[in-house]
Amino acid sequence: MKLGIFMLVFGLILTGAGVAAFMYADPNTSFWVGGYLSVEEARIANAAGIGVAIIGGGLSVGGIVRMIVKR
Repeated sequence: MKLGIFMLVFGLILTGAGVAAFMYADPNTSFWVGGYLSVEEARIANAAGIGVAIIGGGLSVGGIVRMIVKR
């Protein structure tokens, strides 16, 4: 049960971070550090954000399934 809750919470944190990176990956928008991203950095942040969001979502669903199965 504890591992399932950890997987759920950690997956939701990863998903949030991935969505935030995906949303703000624009070379014309000020990023978290106050600077602007180049086109290459924006493309990398865009792809990495989608990947981290998918991995985090899978981890969250896996945590839910683990809690249900272990019950």
